[in-house]
Amino acid sequence: MKTKMTIKDQKGAAVVEFAIVAPLLVLLVIGICEFGLLWYNSQVIINASREGARAGIVNTGPDSSDNQAVKDIVTLYCDSRVIDFSGNTVEDDDITLTPSTRPSNFGDNFSVQVEYDYSFLVPSLFGFGLTKKIVGRTLMKMEGTSS
Repeated sequence: MKTKMTIKDQKGAAVVEFAIVAPLLVLLVIGICEFGLLWYNSQVIINASREGARAGIVNTGPDSSDNQAVKDIVTLYCDSRVIDFSGNTVEDDDITLTPSTRPSNFGDNFSVQVEYDYSFLVPSLFGFGLTKKIVGRTLMKMEGTSS
């Protein structure tokens, strides 16, 4: 004769299983959010460098030789689009223009590099200041001269 061992009372089994799985699910969701924000901000920085390079090569208007106008375009683009909970912003020192003067001849290169320190949200809540440097660099050629 076989004896079967049956567990008649399973109250609380689901709670224990959920307690084991819940931290993993929370960690997964937080990780997806963190890296989604990192990816989004990375694309914003790359697009800001593209906007600055485009403004630099068009070379039209009264401030066509002013590099500060290019830096203002980049910082304005970043200020209105970057999502950061630590208050980091893109400053003029984070923007590198090469060459230092805007090109004036057709076909000349103009490069804009933007650096940004992204602070992760959840580690900063627990006192860990984890940051990642995001760099966006765009190289374009001069389109024409202003008349």
